[in-house]
Amino acid sequence: MESVMEGAAKRTRRRAALAVLLAAACAAAGTAWARIGLSSQFIDAVLGNLKPGRSYNIRELKGVPYTVKNRGDSPVDVLVDVVIPPKGYREPYEPIPDPTWVQVRPARFRLGAGEAGYSDLIITLPEDDSLKDRHFVAQVWARTWDTGMLAAGVKSDIRFSVGKTPETLEEEKRRKAMVDLDYDFYPASLYVRKAAVGLYDVKAGEKRSFKITNRAEKPLELVIKPIPWQSYTMTLPSGYEQIGGLSWVRFEPDRITVDPDTVKEVKVMLDVPKELKGRKVAFLVQLSLPIGVIVGAANQVYVEVP
Repeated sequence: MESVMEGAAKRTRRRAALAVLLAAACAAAGTAWARIGLSSQFIDAVLGNLKPGRSYNIRELKGVPYTVKNRGDSPVDVLVDVVIPPKGYREPYEPIPDPTWVQVRPARFRLGAGEAGYSDLIITLPEDDSLKDRHFVAQVWARTWDTGMLAAGVKSDIRFSVGKTPETLEEEKRRKAMVDLDYDFYPASLYVRKAAVGLYDVKAGEKRSFKITNRAEKPLELVIKPIPWQSYTMTLPSGYEQIGGLSWVRFEPDRITVDPDTVKEVKVMLDVPKELKGRKVAFLVQLSLPIGVIVGAANQVYVEVP
């Protein structure tokens, strides 16, 4: 049976052992609190018109190398990898199917505090015609290693197209859509004199509406919506005020297709809120293509609520 003194001695030895462990942990923590960090000015590179079976050095194409900088207080070893991003990342770019398409040279650094390292990123595409007109994204991941429990890392994107980039294709699509336009939207100013609180059909009440004439050889499709008055583009007439919320205004139809050499009508429908009673407000009509390109925002609507 253990004596009182033996038990006390064992408890003392346990406390001493615990004190040693705590001291070691604190010492380790003290070294770990040193600041560790990495940064890179190379955040997002976009390249187009690449061809299968060719190699491309991003430094030569863009004029800048891949850079990673030690933001910490002490020297660190840095490893740079190319990784496949998750599915759906930065669509319409698809994740690179093989990270070995991108080589990092050099891929390891020993960087002192505040020091920067530089690498070449080289894209080599396989000889595969199925890659044409496709868009890929890869991530360059620089991280510290052999730093114990704490580590730091920074990721950068590389986007490249085997052919034209999505941005170039979208811009070409917008320009072509603008070239094909030949229409009139009138009148330039539509005055509503007798709007009443509640539902109000301007065509039924005052025989006023907008009309669209398509003079082009192709059908015209427009999206129509009200937007607040743009005081920086035109002066608000005396007696009228601009208004922000326009949920009480709608157009019928708000998306219209007009065949060549055809005129169609657009009605203005109001659900006038009580707070507009006795006021005169103005807003603009915005016309845009279904792809989002704004083609007009100059037509005005003036509403007087007696």
